[in-house]
Amino acid sequence: MKYLLAPLFAAALLLSACSNESSTPSATVAPEPASVNETESPFEMRAERMAEGVYAVVSPARTFPNTENMGWNSNAAFVVTGDGILVLDTGSSPKVGEALLQTIRSVSDQPIRWIINTHVHGDHWLGNGAFVAEKPEQIIASELTIQQMHEQGAEWVSRFNAMTEGATGDFVPVVARDAVSESGVHQFADLEAHILYSPRAHSPGDLALWLPQQKVLLAADAIYTGRGPATFDSDVQGWIAFLDEFLALEPEVVLPGHGPVAGIDAVSDMHRFFSTLWSLVEEGYEAGKMDYEITEQAREQMAEFEAIYPGMNETLGEAVSHVYLQVEAALF
Repeated sequence: MKYLLAPLFAAALLLSACSNESSTPSATVAPEPASVNETESPFEMRAERMAEGVYAVVSPARTFPNTENMGWNSNAAFVVTGDGILVLDTGSSPKVGEALLQTIRSVSDQPIRWIINTHVHGDHWLGNGAFVAEKPEQIIASELTIQQMHEQGAEWVSRFNAMTEGATGDFVPVVARDAVSESGVHQFADLEAHILYSPRAHSPGDLALWLPQQKVLLAADAIYTGRGPATFDSDVQGWIAFLDEFLALEPEVVLPGHGPVAGIDAVSDMHRFFSTLWSLVEEGYEAGKMDYEITEQAREQMAEFEAIYPGMNETLGEAVSHVYLQVEAALF
C-alpha cells in the first residue's frame, strides 16, 4: 500500500502533529475534573484527575510546536499505582519532559517505574531524556515505533528545534527499549492495564492504554478533540478498525493525544468522521473524480463536523488527498 510522504515525513509532521478534521456534532463532552494540581513550570502544566490515581496533563496548544508553546503541544498522562508511577508519553523535548516530571511530583513522589511511548511522532516521546535519572524499569513502545525512533529521532529533534527557534533544544533522543507487538493485559504493580496495539492507524505501530477498572481510555493520537486528526502518516481503514475496538470498550473518560479530556462521544465522533470521509472519497474515485473535485463535495457534505473540529475546512483538502491514495491502493 502506498502512503503519501512516507519517506518525507518531516515536512508533513509539522502540520500533522496538529491538523484539523472531524465528526458529527454530537458535542464531545469532557468530564468534570475532580481535582487539579498546578506547578510553577514555564509551561503552566497542571495535573487533571480523570479517575482515582489517573491524571491527564493537557496541552492548551492546538497547533504544531512553535515559539509560543515552546514545543509543548501534545497531551500526556500518568497513573499512580500502589508501587510506582506509569507515564504515558513525555512531550517533545527534555525541557517539556522536565516540566512533566515536576507536574507529576506535585501529585506523588513515588518512583517513575514505567513509561509508554504511544507512537513515533516526536511530540510524544522526545521528553524521555528527562526521566533517565528516574531509572524507569521499562520504556515501552511497539516494535515498529522503536525501529522508527532509531531512524527518525534525530530528524524530529532538528525539526522541532528549528520550529521553536531553539526552545526544544539540540539533544540525543532516548529511544524506547521494551517492545510490544500485540495487544495484551499488563500488570503494573496493582494496576491492570490493557495495552492496545494497531500496526497501522494514526501512524505505524500505534499504542493506546485501556484501564478497565477506571473505565479510562488513554488514546493518544488515535483520538483528537477540538481539532481534527492528522492523516499524513495514517491508514484510515486501520484507524476505523482501532476506533471500533475503542467503542466496544465503552470508556467513560477518554484522553486524546491533542485536545481536552472527553467522553465516549470523542470516539464515536471520530469514527463517523473517518467513515464519512472514506465513503465520499471512494465514491468520488469510482466516479472518476480527482481529489480536488472530491474536496469541494466533502466540504459541503461534511460541514456539520466543523462544529466539533474547528478549522476542519482548512485541512480537509489534505485529508482527502491522503485518503484518495489509500482508496486507490485498496482497489488494486
